[in-house]
Amino acid sequence: MEIASQLTYLEYKIKITPEGARFTACVSRDGGLMEHDGRASEIWVSASCVSAERAIWVAKNAIDTDRIR
Repeated sequence: MEIASQLTYLEYKIKITPEGARFTACVSRDGGLMEHDGRASEIWVSASCVSAERAIWVAKNAIDTDRIR
């Protein structure tokens, strides 16, 4: 299955970056900082995942559960 390296979900942009045989999701949003983990920044980065599909799921789940605001 081919995965887009960047996609939009709600108002967030999710970019999938391959790192060897693993994948990381970087989430950003136009027009402001995002709150996560008790701080604010321009991007949120997921833990390394075994597949691009899993990295996308982790990013969407973080958005859906308000881990990223």
